[in-house]
Amino acid sequence: MSDNGQMIGLLIDIAVIAGLFALWLVWYRNGNRQKKLEQLLGETAHQLDEATQHLNQATLMIEQLKRQEEKPRTEELAARKEPAPKTVRKSPARAQEPAAKLPPENSTQATMVLRMHREGEKPEAIADRLDIPLAQVKLLLKLYASKSAT
Repeated sequence: MSDNGQMIGLLIDIAVIAGLFALWLVWYRNGNRQKKLEQLLGETAHQLDEATQHLNQATLMIEQLKRQEEKPRTEELAARKEPAPKTVRKSPARAQEPAAKLPPENSTQATMVLRMHREGEKPEAIADRLDIPLAQVKLLLKLYASKSAT
């Protein structure tokens, strides 16, 4: 009978050890999963911050464009009240010079992007010339494409 009792005790000890090992394995795997999730969460938070910055820049550009659209309207109203300025003819040598590819200094990035796009430049070339992120150029083009479609 003592052999049976020792055998049962040994089996119980082995079952307890196996159970403890299984619990440790589950704990270890969950720890690794948690680390991976924390890394993903950190990366996602970084991407969200970057997207927020791009959205803030786009919002500022939209506000600037709205101000610029309002400015020509007020100037147009003022021009209606004043006589039109005399036009100056360009010399033939000047008329044959190619137009400068550099944007005017008083233009905003958004207007420069839109103008260059209308002139047929690709978004990659626009981003390179203006030294701004390609994603920002694409975002501006999408914003104004949806605005002009409505």
